[in-house]
Amino acid sequence: MELEDIEKLDKRCKNRYEAVLLVAKHARRLNLERLREKSEGEELEPSEEKQTKVVTQALKDVLEGKVEFERVKKG
Repeated sequence: MELEDIEKLDKRCKNRYEAVLLVAKHARRLNLERLREKSEGEELEPSEEKQTKVVTQALKDVLEGKVEFERVKKG
């Protein structure tokens, strides 16, 4: 990961712990989608997105702002 990417991530999230949680949750969601497609037999031609690892794609989506999230306020 380049320094530029880390700076983008710091601007998007309050701290790195929050960033890690966000990327991990999105990666789980992407993995579930891929498993569902595989079980349904939708294995057409492999796209560029499916050739990348799930965590790499999740991190890329977070950096590009494709992932929406909401912070829950306490109390």
